[in-house]
Amino acid sequence: MKAILRKCKQEDLSYVSGVLENYASLTNDSLRKELLAQAEKSSSARDELIELMDKQIRYFGSSDLAYFARSLFNSDGGVSANEMIADVCEKSKVKIKLGGSVESRLEKLVTAVVEKELLSKTPDELAKAFKDMGIEDIDRDKVMEHLKSNGKMAILPIIFQILGPKVALGIIEVIIISIIAQIVGREAAKVLVKEIVKRNPWLNALGPWMWGLSAAWLAFDVQGPAYRKTVPICLYLGVVGLRDGPETPITDLAETTD
Repeated sequence: MKAILRKCKQEDLSYVSGVLENYASLTNDSLRKELLAQAEKSSSARDELIELMDKQIRYFGSSDLAYFARSLFNSDGGVSANEMIADVCEKSKVKIKLGGSVESRLEKLVTAVVEKELLSKTPDELAKAFKDMGIEDIDRDKVMEHLKSNGKMAILPIIFQILGPKVALGIIEVIIISIIAQIVGREAAKVLVKEIVKRNPWLNALGPWMWGLSAAWLAFDVQGPAYRKTVPICLYLGVVGLRDGPETPITDLAETTD
């Protein structure tokens, strides 16, 4: 997870740190907070913070008992990043192509989740959602016409083709943050919404509708305290990875394994 954490801005690290908060776990919350406060002005503190966050994220991908057992033979008792992503994919009920970097797998996870959510909606529901997101009528009509002509197929490549990468990535981020809001709570997600709007001014019109979207887009359930850490963190880091463009062509990202 270290490579993708290094791509995070200070506000991203702050969000991830907040999700990791858990006084009942074996993680060192006080040290993480201390390093987070120093990270913006100290590169060494930032490096140490990333090392610690990487370990803590992977800790939540394991049970305490398994973590302790692995720690007897290895100073790092957490699961590997790839194991955790595979576990989150299973929990999210999506399948992705294996292989590639951790960042690539996180991007595939995010696009697979979004693709699944889009495919779960009727054309009318999609049209309304795109309208509420602020997609212009002419572009929205092009997308819907394409979908009606081609039936059930990968939707994201069409959105990228017609609306362009910037708008498409904005839509992906809206849906993912809406899902995260259902997991971590509305208050915790407020800062994420502010960052979305900052990067995508055309989403300003969302207003309170953003919170109504959350329940509608959540097509999978997250049970257990550990999943309430690993699922939102993996989804969020996948969005971070997509910000500078996907590592994998979007047609491959949207394609899942059988």
